[in-house]
Amino acid sequence: MYKRNLRAILLLICCILMAACEVYYDDLGNHYAKLENREIVRITKESKDGLSYDEIIRPQVLNYAYDDKYIITYQIYDGSEYYEVSPSQDKKEADSLLSQFSKLKKLKHCFWIINKKTDKVTGPMTRSEFDRQCKVLHVEATMRQTQEEKFVK
Repeated sequence: MYKRNLRAILLLICCILMAACEVYYDDLGNHYAKLENREIVRITKESKDGLSYDEIIRPQVLNYAYDDKYIITYQIYDGSEYYEVSPSQDKKEADSLLSQFSKLKKLKHCFWIINKKTDKVTGPMTRSEFDRQCKVLHVEATMRQTQEEKFVK
C-alpha cells in the first residue's frame, strides 16, 4: 500500500515538473504568439527546451484578435519592470523603447496593430487612432470589447 501511494505521488510530481517547464502560448500565425504572461512576441527559435523570441508588445495585453494579415491588441500600461530598458541595449534601441514607454505611460490604455506579413508594428495608439488605422489598413480582425469596458469605465 505504501509503495503504491509513493509511486502515485512520484508520478504526480513528475507530471507537475514537466508541465512547469513548458511555455504555453497562443499561436497567432507567422511566428507570432501571445504568451501566458500577457505579452505578444515573435518567435525566433522553438525547441524542446523552450522558446527564443523578440518582445513586440509587453504586458499587460488584455485583449487581442488576429487574422491572416494582422494582429490587433489592447494593452494597459502597468508600470512594472517590463518597461525598463536594459543597459546592454544599444542607444538607438534604448531611445526608441524609452519614447514608446513614455507614450504608454501617458495613454495608460492603448492599442496596437501588427502586420504579420511585413512585421510592421503600429502603436501605441488611442482608441480613435486605432479605429482610423484599422479602416485605412482594412483590418478584418475584431476584438470583443469586454476587457476595455472593464478598465476604461
